[in-house]
Amino acid sequence: MPRPATGVTARFGSAELVDFPHGQCRTADSLVATVATRAGLPVMPGQERRATLDRIRAYLVSRPGTARAEFTLPMMTGVLRVRRL
Repeated sequence: MPRPATGVTARFGSAELVDFPHGQCRTADSLVATVATRAGLPVMPGQERRATLDRIRAYLVSRPGTARAEFTLPMMTGVLRVRRL
């Protein structure tokens, strides 16, 4: 049985990490709405917040992959599991 440096018997085995790729169907507007709730945007002053979201939306509608009505936003979910010994 593995033992930590302190000499106490380990209670859990080695961690296992598995990644699951997936995606979410989005539009430029729905992605901007999601971004507006994250990364400090909710606490920005109103004018700065609007300007930032306008820049993000302008970028999205200028890119071929995100300008059309819908696109898939690639996502990755990582799962970490340990087993009790």
